[in-house]
Amino acid sequence: MKMQFRSQRALIPLLATLFLLMGCGSEDERPPTFTYVYETILAPSCATIGCHNDFSQTYGFRFSTKEGAYLGLTGRACNDDAEIPGEPPGNYVRAGHPDRSLLLSLMRGDDVPRRMPPDRGLPEVDIALVEEWILEGAKCD
Repeated sequence: MKMQFRSQRALIPLLATLFLLMGCGSEDERPPTFTYVYETILAPSCATIGCHNDFSQTYGFRFSTKEGAYLGLTGRACNDDAEIPGEPPGNYVRAGHPDRSLLLSLMRGDDVPRRMPPDRGLPEVDIALVEEWILEGAKCD
């Protein structure tokens, strides 16, 4: 019985190496679309912890709907493709300019009084996906 356990432990490094060689975990293949970002990152992290939902609209943000989240972040409606002159309110998302988008600073905790979400930070891979969405034009799909 003891021998069998040792042989199974020896397989773990081998399997890990195979997964790495096959590309498992190497590149994020999630789509940088607003629908995906909203459903997998913003809604579970911002609307459900009691900060930006229908009952508690902290700083006027309501992330309980995709449309409400997009409007709050970009200053325009989801179905409005028109460019907004100047900066959107609060500069939370500046399409094509992640470096000028306050949302990323809040998520990373860069030069802001409080990291968002406040109870726990987001994994860097999720923040990178939001950054990619902004870089690609922050479109609502």
